[in-house]
Amino acid sequence: MTTSKIFSTDRLESSLQTPSLSVLHLVGSAVSQFYYKLSLIYAREVVQPAKVRSYYAVVHPDGLWQLGESLDKLSAKIPFPTAIARLPQVDVVVPHMFCFPGMTSYRALFEDIVGIPVVGSRAECNALATNKSHTRNIVSSVGVRIAKAQQFKRGDSLTINLPFVVKPNSEDNSMGITLVKQESEIETALQIGFEYDDVLLIEEYIPGRELRVGVIEKEEELYVLPAIEYLLTEDKPIRTVDSKLGTKSDGMLFRQPVNIACPAKISPELWDKLAEAVKNAHCALGCRDYSLYDFRIHSETQEPYLLESCSFWSFINASVLSRMLEADNQKLEEVALMLWNNAAKRTRVACGSLFKYTNADHN
Repeated sequence: MTTSKIFSTDRLESSLQTPSLSVLHLVGSAVSQFYYKLSLIYAREVVQPAKVRSYYAVVHPDGLWQLGESLDKLSAKIPFPTAIARLPQVDVVVPHMFCFPGMTSYRALFEDIVGIPVVGSRAECNALATNKSHTRNIVSSVGVRIAKAQQFKRGDSLTINLPFVVKPNSEDNSMGITLVKQESEIETALQIGFEYDDVLLIEEYIPGRELRVGVIEKEEELYVLPAIEYLLTEDKPIRTVDSKLGTKSDGMLFRQPVNIACPAKISPELWDKLAEAVKNAHCALGCRDYSLYDFRIHSETQEPYLLESCSFWSFINASVLSRMLEADNQKLEEVALMLWNNAAKRTRVACGSLFKYTNADHN
């Protein structure tokens, strides 16, 4: 007589649906309501790959934290030490904080102190990427072309000829940026810039197209994604904060619609120059997992000039790197899961605060 085992369909489906990766989404800001709201609008749309269990840690401008399995089901506000003690067991942190401490200190907290791997570049790399002057110095040392510029503080004398762009040296999202074409506009542009930073970057204006080029680490190689072109106009030849963000009547931020071409129409020669530049910049800055770069293409010489670097990815469908993936016929869910899994394999080792890849598969 033979017998056969009867498997429960419910048990089988349950095993197939069991999450294999636990992710902590780090959201909010202790710096300002602006950065707190900005983080929330992106975190609400983060991709949710199959077999990923998500948790959320929200940092408020008053310094208190909330924890929960969704942004709509959070705990009461609790102090930082209590929040750290109550953190769930997770494999990796996906950061959604745009403020400077969120890009640096909070990442270092989890990666170097708590010991949980973080997706994206390390804190020291982000500190470089958010400092425009330091970024320029580093990438130019490996042959990446940059525009003439001057680091400017109150009381300094201008040495850059008009037209030029005034930028806060360490501000993001095009905050405080002004294109100056006439001498009468200089004082106002400087005042606006100093509202956001004590150090400004006065950069030669490069006429022409504006492109963004991204790179991801895939199968131990740097993979350059299709470029995006921002279709600018004569009235708005550069991108400012108003081009990116708006404010609703309730005070919440929203993303402005953008006029882009993806993939951008560029010659093979220009593509080769851009690809080489982003790979060199990614390595020189010490980026990890992915990075993104802004370029101006000079209207006369067709040479690319690197403007800024970005080491942030929100992992939402509307983000720049996600649109590049779509243009390349890659799925955001698959690439996000690959990068999150790869990050989860980085474990603490005894030598300082460094990480290494383990041989064990993370399934």
